[in-house]
Amino acid sequence: MWLILPIPASLVDISLLKTFLEVSRTKHFSRAADNLFVTSAAVSARVKLLESQMGVQLFARSRGDMQLTNEGERLVPLAETMINTWARALQEVGLRPEMEARIHIGATSSMWLLALQSKLLEVMRQKPDLAIEAVGHSNEDLSRLLLDRTLDLVLLPDPPSITGFRSQKIGELTLVLGSNETKPMAQAVSVDYIYVDWGTAFANFHAKKFGEMSITSLHVNLASIALNIIESRGGAAYLPESTVRSHDSVRQVKGAPSFKRSIYACYQEGNMRVDLVKEVIASLEGISI
Repeated sequence: MWLILPIPASLVDISLLKTFLEVSRTKHFSRAADNLFVTSAAVSARVKLLESQMGVQLFARSRGDMQLTNEGERLVPLAETMINTWARALQEVGLRPEMEARIHIGATSSMWLLALQSKLLEVMRQKPDLAIEAVGHSNEDLSRLLLDRTLDLVLLPDPPSITGFRSQKIGELTLVLGSNETKPMAQAVSVDYIYVDWGTAFANFHAKKFGEMSITSLHVNLASIALNIIESRGGAAYLPESTVRSHDSVRQVKGAPSFKRSIYACYQEGNMRVDLVKEVIASLEGISI
């Protein structure tokens, strides 16, 4: 049989639930008061108010002893869940007093690792009163999250062709064939070659340029994985030009074709924070990977 508690329409004060859990743990008003930095009278009042709101007795009180009732036992895990949910809501939605707004930015994990971390620091320096949530997803998920307004701004190689969306070119991605040793192109894409998934356009480019020449047993979706493998055991892969230039252990394979792709900042015109989104885009311009 399920117990249905008559909770009123107004939300229960989180402080009441925290007090209830502390009393349930210490089995004593005074000890709970010490841990919560309030008076014993305040603890007693909070427990009574919670019991009044819920319409049940949560503690069986006797001299020198305090035990949870059946209703109290059932409330413990629910109270813990409510407190954790509230804490998560504050983390994801709430703002500290010194913050004026929050923006949610999405890009692929590779893009964050390769170029956007430094750009993100630049945005933080320029707008110290802005709270930022930066996440990594696949290109398909980024478009979906932008559409359902979970994200305010996404960085994509292929901007979505949807009414109400705006896209602005902010940079360019250049991929080159990198290897740990000097070798002919045909050998680089056949011996210990690592295929990095850079999306559909790159797959078409790769198939057109190399065909069956580059059949490989290792496919990865992060350039950092391919780079680590090349540095530790050798091989070759298509990597960002900036990465090849910055790593002495990797050199560009001569004669291999390069692949260029524009990077776009995409957002919804109807976003309530569209002016803020445009300011962030201005800070992100000039990405070169």
